[in-house]
Amino acid sequence: MTRVLFDHQAFCMQTHGGVSRCFVELYRHLPQDIEARICLRESNNAYIREFGLADAESAAYDRWIVPGNWPCKGRLFNAWNWLRGERNYWSKEAYNRAEVIRQLKSGQFDIFHPTFFDDYFLPYLNGKPFVLTIHDMIPELYSQVYDARWDEQMAGKRRLASLANAIIAVSERTKEDVVRLLDIPADKVHVVYHGCSFQVVANVPRLVQEPYLLYVGSRLYYKDFDLFVRDVAPVLRRHPELKVVCTGLEFSADELAMMKRHGVSDRFLHYWVRDDDEFFSLYHFARCFVYPSEYEGFGIPILEAYQADCPVLLNRASCFPEIAGDAAVYFTMNQSESDFTAVLESFLSMSDADLAEQKRRQRERLARYSWERSAQQLAEVYRKIC
Repeated sequence: MTRVLFDHQAFCMQTHGGVSRCFVELYRHLPQDIEARICLRESNNAYIREFGLADAESAAYDRWIVPGNWPCKGRLFNAWNWLRGERNYWSKEAYNRAEVIRQLKSGQFDIFHPTFFDDYFLPYLNGKPFVLTIHDMIPELYSQVYDARWDEQMAGKRRLASLANAIIAVSERTKEDVVRLLDIPADKVHVVYHGCSFQVVANVPRLVQEPYLLYVGSRLYYKDFDLFVRDVAPVLRRHPELKVVCTGLEFSADELAMMKRHGVSDRFLHYWVRDDDEFFSLYHFARCFVYPSEYEGFGIPILEAYQADCPVLLNRASCFPEIAGDAAVYFTMNQSESDFTAVLESFLSMSDADLAEQKRRQRERLARYSWERSAQQLAEVYRKIC
């Protein structure tokens, strides 16, 4: 039996999100010879709560007296813990970190697996190995648009990558970037693909009645949302019935101004998604899901769209051809060239038979990815270094 200890970091950083969901799914699907534990005293993470993976404590920082952070809460909570004979806890992060350190000092584990890049744990390993997961190298590749707040994360990633006994990358492309940018030996980096957490929803209601294209997630610099708006505008003008539905944050003032310049302000709709069932509906009824991003570590929305039987249009960039294979319609979109408008027009005129074939290839490709398979591959890494 190999005992693996995961820490708290991702589950304090995120209430929802790909990093924390990935760790929860891997944890849930590990084989029986891997005895794993997520070390948490409290968390508001949706996936932790959904599967009951952390003990709820009435004394936990976030829920103490009144939930959330408020003035002087840290000082009062600290004083209250002193009265209980506990240590100094100024925040939820410190509260959880203290528990991880206590478990590390006990030595009741074989492998430690931090869930992000804070290196606080290094003095307490006592010679035990640790495994590091790197989901992408976006801050390093786009440092010109990331401010100094990211410097600490990048420095921690670099230091931990050099010291880790093994590194998990989520695609071959991410592995190449880790090796190149962090100067890590290739044989130290193991590729473990993601699975898909979506469940097929029967009789799902349609949330948007008009025909629409779907854009999912953030609209940061490297996502090429500005290029997408520019290149989809001519298609929207030729197809007055067609809308574009976007999830994520509300449109910014700059984004609204950009849509207005291209004459498509009334063609973009924002939908605030409340749960996976709503996400499934948006994918399922979309004419297609469009992913114009120029870089991703893996691209989980590809699998989500496949699961919902939604045709996928991908920028021929980053790891997308690696993940999607021949089960996508590809376009080129960057600052110097783009054929997206022509590719989208061609897709919209696709026959029913060709569309059915496209969906068949997507279902076939999806079968390559599962959390059970991912967890088995992760377990093999644990066994090798234990």
